[in-house]
Amino acid sequence: MNETRHHWLKISKEVTADYPVLSGELTTDYVVIGGGLSGLNAAIELIRLGASVVVLEQDRIGQAASGRNNGQVIPHHSKASPREMEQWLGAARGERYNGLVASAPAKLFELIDHYDIRCDSVRNGWMQACHSRQALDRGRTFYEQWKAFGARVEWLDRDALAARMGSVMYPGGWKALHAGHLNPYALCCGLARGAVSDGVRLYENSPATAIVRDGSRWRVRTPVGEVSAKGVLVMTNALTGDFWPGLRRALIPVRIYQVATEPLNEAQRRTVLPGNEGVSDTRKDLFACRYDSEGRLEAIGAHTLWHDAAARGQAAVMAKFRAVFPQLAGLKSAEYWEGTLAAVPDRIPRLMRLAPNLLFAGVYSGRGVAMSTVWGPCAARLLAGAATEADMPVPVTPLRQIHSHGVAVRMAGLIHPWHRLTDKVEAAFAGR
Repeated sequence: MNETRHHWLKISKEVTADYPVLSGELTTDYVVIGGGLSGLNAAIELIRLGASVVVLEQDRIGQAASGRNNGQVIPHHSKASPREMEQWLGAARGERYNGLVASAPAKLFELIDHYDIRCDSVRNGWMQACHSRQALDRGRTFYEQWKAFGARVEWLDRDALAARMGSVMYPGGWKALHAGHLNPYALCCGLARGAVSDGVRLYENSPATAIVRDGSRWRVRTPVGEVSAKGVLVMTNALTGDFWPGLRRALIPVRIYQVATEPLNEAQRRTVLPGNEGVSDTRKDLFACRYDSEGRLEAIGAHTLWHDAAARGQAAVMAKFRAVFPQLAGLKSAEYWEGTLAAVPDRIPRLMRLAPNLLFAGVYSGRGVAMSTVWGPCAARLLAGAATEADMPVPVTPLRQIHSHGVAVRMAGLIHPWHRLTDKVEAAFAGR
């Protein structure tokens, strides 16, 4: 990863530590492969269960998707409504899964407070702006079902959303009051600091190259080291390597970019997201943005073709800003950076038992900041025997590879023009 393109690193107030490279041989109870948000949360949970833990990170902490994302803490499914989740998973598991999603922000904010993580966390909520009448009906379903579940949500009609957002282009939407946003890189660094202070042994620039069985234990090999453990938890997600046969075909890597504007002045901030919430709209060609600690707006995007990516990405995001917030007509972009997240077609995170005492957990399809906080501990408790498969929010499966994986990966990279077209058709025929 190119740190010079990493905006969150530049503005982070959290201490950035240097962790050693694994060399030689170690013995531990559990190895966690992947030092992102999922892996760090899992390691902290294993320590709390009384185990010894080694975390292996292939790069530097915060250099992959965990530290490069938009930093929105969202207590809502990537696609489904709460009731649909119960239909897909069954009543008991679905209710448990919905409960995890709803509770994730509070648990994350508790961790931030516990370790005194300086990640600029803002706890003013998250809004979903509905771009068409059809999307508004769907948004109303989300709001009503989360309200019935007991979540702290609010319905926003056209005028209410316009006042909260500073844009008149949406017919309405809803808000999760218990959500927020933060600097994800600083969060990673703070969680790493907290994990190490609790007793986790953390190694950077130590990619797993192989996992091999050694009697009743596992040996995880890196380029110049090896760890022996009774259990292994793989939480590598989008940057999963070739250390386990076929694992990379269980997920789809999705390349995205982000753009930060120049800082808004005080007058502009009074008219655009004056309450400092995060916001995402319902277009398939997603528009999502929030302020950072410097008063810049941060937004995400994706290309179909990645030539001249920085210039084209900045132009595309600023065009969206001008359409959504006409009062920002003169605002300019200032930063561009990229990252890769992991997705699956049903957008439900995975718990896969690859072999005895060897689990894979993760794949959040764009909801990882909040979900990693609860998913990592779930997987940790399962691996350590503190919970059973029946306690899990989703079925624990063997390795689940994506059918026609190569085609699915190519389609994920080519789907954005189709998304833009369907957004335009829906807006034209359904009406805003």
